[in-house]
Order: sequence, then C-alpha cells, then structure tokens
Amino acid sequence: MQHWQALLDSAGEGICGLDREGNCTFANRSAMDMFGFSFDEFVGENMHDLVHHHYSDGRPFPDSECPIYDVVRKNKPLHRTTDTMFRKDGRPFIAELSAHPVIAEGRVEGVVITFRELPELEEEREEMRRAYEQAAAELDAVIESMPQGVYVAAGGAEVRTNEAARAMNGDRFPLELKTLERAFAGESSTETAHTSFGWVQSTGTPIVLKGRVVGGVAVNMDVTQARRQDDALRKSEKLAAVGQLASSIAHEINNPLESITNLLYLIRQSHEMQDVQQYAALAQQELARVTEITLQTLRFHRQHSKPTKVDLAELVRTVMYLYTGRTMVRSIEMDLKLTETPLVLCLEGEIRQVMNNLVRNALDAMGKGGRLLVRLHPEADRRTGEAGVRLTVADTGEGIHTEIAARLFEPFQTTKEHTGTGLGLWVSKGIVEKHGGRIQVRTRRGVGHGTVFTVWLPVDGSPNLEAPAG
Repeated sequence: MQHWQALLDSAGEGICGLDREGNCTFANRSAMDMFGFSFDEFVGENMHDLVHHHYSDGRPFPDSECPIYDVVRKNKPLHRTTDTMFRKDGRPFIAELSAHPVIAEGRVEGVVITFRELPELEEEREEMRRAYEQAAAELDAVIESMPQGVYVAAGGAEVRTNEAARAMNGDRFPLELKTLERAFAGESSTETAHTSFGWVQSTGTPIVLKGRVVGGVAVNMDVTQARRQDDALRKSEKLAAVGQLASSIAHEINNPLESITNLLYLIRQSHEMQDVQQYAALAQQELARVTEITLQTLRFHRQHSKPTKVDLAELVRTVMYLYTGRTMVRSIEMDLKLTETPLVLCLEGEIRQVMNNLVRNALDAMGKGGRLLVRLHPEADRRTGEAGVRLTVADTGEGIHTEIAARLFEPFQTTKEHTGTGLGLWVSKGIVEKHGGRIQVRTRRGVGHGTVFTVWLPVDGSPNLEAPAG
C-alpha cells in the first residue's frame, strides 16, 4: 500500500479517488498541497462539499449539478474540463480536471480524478475582473453624473439610482409611473405623469441578456418647467380665441340690433296700428335672434371637469351658428353634411375649441368668397377596428405653402402674419391626441384648391382625459 501511495505522490498532478457517494477514498500529495488539507481532513470526506461547493460567481453549487457526479450516475467521463475549485481557506483557483469511472464487474464503483492548477488562467481571469470593475466604475460615474434620474433594476436586486433620481423621488421609483414595470415585462415605453416631485417624463426599456429579460432601466426627466410653459402658451391661445370669438359675436349681435333700431324709428313715425304691429313683430324676431346668439355663446363657454358623452353633430351646429353672419358678409357658401354618429366620450369644451379653431381658420383662408365644407360620419380605426367619429373641415382658399404645411402643428407656425398667434393648431393637436385621436391636414396651392383638415376621435375616449387646465 505504501508503494502505491509513493507512486501517487510522485505524480505532478493532483490525483484522488471517490466512491459512489462522492467520498474521497485516496489522494496524493499534490492534491493535498493544492487544496491545503491534511490526509486525515480530506480522505473519507465528501469532496464536493470540501472543494467544489460554489460556482465561480459565488452561487452555491448543488451536487446534483456537478459534472463529476455524472461520471458515476451516467458513466460519462470528463476530459480536460476547466472549473473553479476552492482551497481549505476558501480561496478559489482554476483547475483543469479529468474524471474517469472505476468499473468492477460491469458496475461503476467510483471515480478517479486528475487535475492541475492553471495559474495563467487565474491571472487572465483576475485581469478580466479588474477590467470589469474598472468599466463598471466608469459606467457608474457616467450614470451618477447624468442630469436625468436613472433607475436600474436587475433580478431581485435592489433598484440602483443616481443622485438626480434620489433628488426627484428618494430611493423609490415613482408609483405614478409604470415604465420600469413594463420594462421588466419586456416592453419599452414612455409616459409623463404628475408625481409628488412635479411633472416627470419617464422612458423605460428592458435589459436583455442572451435573449432573456433580466431587468429594466428607466430614465426620468423633470419636465415641470416645460409643462408650465406649454400651459402658459395654451392659456395664451385660449385668450386669443376668446378675443376673436368676441369680435365675431359682436358682429353677429350688431346686425339685429341695427335692425331693431330702425324698426323702433319706424314705429315712432307710424300712425297706423297695423304697421306698428308689423314692425313690432319684426323687432321681436330680431330680439329672438339676439337671444339665440347669447344662448349659443353661453353654451360655447360651458366647461366640464369630467369627460361626458357628447353629440358632435350638435356641437358642430353650435359652432357654425356663431359664424353665420361672417359667411354671409364674405359670400361663403356653407356645405354641412352631418351623418348620425354615436355619442363620443370627451371634454366638450376642448373639442368645441378644436372645431372653432378649424372653422375660423377655414373662413380666414377665404377672404373673397368660397365654399366651406363640413362633414361628420362614423368611422372605425383602420388599424385597430376601434369605433370612432371622423370630422372633416375643408375650404376652397389658396392652400398652404409646403414649407409651412410641414410644420403646421408646431407652436408659433401661422399663415396669418398679423392676426394669428401660431398656437391654435398646436393646441388643437394636443387636445385631439389627449382624447386618443389624431388630426391630419392635406393642402394644395392654387385658387379654388384649398386645405382639408380631418379629425378622428374614438367613441370611448381615452384614459388620458382630465379636467382642462386654466
């Protein structure tokens, strides 16, 4: 026996044997030197528990996943496999090992393992570890210096944040935003929400490794100031619209008031009761017209704090009535075809503002007469099949220049140099999109060609609807 041990100890590689349970039956001196155990500490003990208990990344290594055990279980030899082993003091090292079954009477009775340490691979792994730590430190420095709030979450680990994120919302991700949650589900998304910090725009995207989602990252930006500026612009446009509407209403009311003044003069000059009654009846008709204009104006400025089911055809008639006088003075023919449509869930005041803006723009484009076409009919979304309503407002003006048409829905873009704010269509686009709809324009330059605006709104509204600001 001593002769065989001497032969084993003379080998430069580590050699040891295991029984079917994985307990060490013999080992040579090179194996003991590599692992740092004495013979008494090693022989008779479970080798996996002593030197092969963890993966290289620190995760526990169950013996059910150990390839050395597969030599016994499956009679499957190992040939020059590189793996991480551990010394008695817990330090890891890289070893190249081979394992072959010991077969007696056709049955696997144990395993013989030979292994040698690979210090060059250990040095290479250490260099890679240092390079990884350096790259990770540089990435952390970049993330920490970003002015946007950054949230990184992987697996069950705690969410990592940078200084900007902590200044916005502490260490937790804002509950009002769902971008990080969607990122974990493999979905990229962007949303804006009002949080305890203010208005925050968040963009989230999944972290994918080898085709599998392992986490998510979200970048949050404080847009409170930009939101306030947008609100200020919208209020400015609303005030401008009110001023222009007031001018139209004054013009509409002035005509019947002038008629009433003339009729009162005729009444004073008349001596026949029949003439007086006739003039009084005409005056009463003109007063009824003033009353109707006043009621329509009050309805125009009625605001709802919550979305309601609205008859868009009635809404169109309300808007068009306020421009009756202007169309007559300018010799503009009104062509309305309003097909019966389902009620639309919307903020009535905001949709009325969009309609008023489109009709007013169309009339302004036809200073020397023309034709105003307004169409309303039900139409399902071609992509999703969602039920909706389509509004079309068209004029026969001179059309819009191509360079202006390309930026028509941007703020401060206007075709009315002296009278327009350049905010109407920008605000209208925001309102339509908030309702889950879309607005489009087609235009062609030349007398009689004109411009066509179309607005599509979903019947069931949008989850983005909220009370109008200001």
